[in-house]
Amino acid sequence: MNCHRNIVAFIQRLPQDSWFATRQVLEFGSREAVDQSLYRLVKCGFLLRIARGVFTLSDDRPKVFEPLAVASFKASAFRKSVAVHGLDIAKKLGLVSYTNDDPTFCVHGVSSSFQSVEMKICLQNFSARKTALGDSPLGQVIRALWFLGKDRCDSQAVQAAMAMLNSDEIQELTSSPHLMPGWLTKIVRYANGWQPESLFF
Repeated sequence: MNCHRNIVAFIQRLPQDSWFATRQVLEFGSREAVDQSLYRLVKCGFLLRIARGVFTLSDDRPKVFEPLAVASFKASAFRKSVAVHGLDIAKKLGLVSYTNDDPTFCVHGVSSSFQSVEMKICLQNFSARKTALGDSPLGQVIRALWFLGKDRCDSQAVQAAMAMLNSDEIQELTSSPHLMPGWLTKIVRYANGWQPESLFF
């Protein structure tokens, strides 16, 4: 009973429309007791389960749960961060005409998927280098071009992607070989006017 009461008190102290994760209330009892309490609160309509382990207060107002926000919150509960998938960025830039079947995001960790209120959300494991810059404009450009791959990425694609960067970011892009595979560094530099003989380093 103390577990249930403490969880309700915790929820009532949260700002309006806040989300919380199961991990945030584990201090109030055993995992079994916490899960049972949250289950009862969802069943009686006090809580809305956004995704496994993620909840918010339930009310009559219409709510929209953006997939990126849900994925980011769920990942943050495990001290991880997510980023927009390279395919979705490439689609936004007009470099491809298709997208992921389900909302899919990059994470430096184990690939997984979970069911949200309205849809399935996927987290796909990527190397630390691919996610190092997060969703900054530079990070998005690198992931989009990297997604295209060596066979499809050319100077025209690089120029289209660089349209979302300012001059300082373009300079950083050409000066950051540690953030890209060698083939992408060469194409980026060539697209920015480097002479072919200077591409081999």
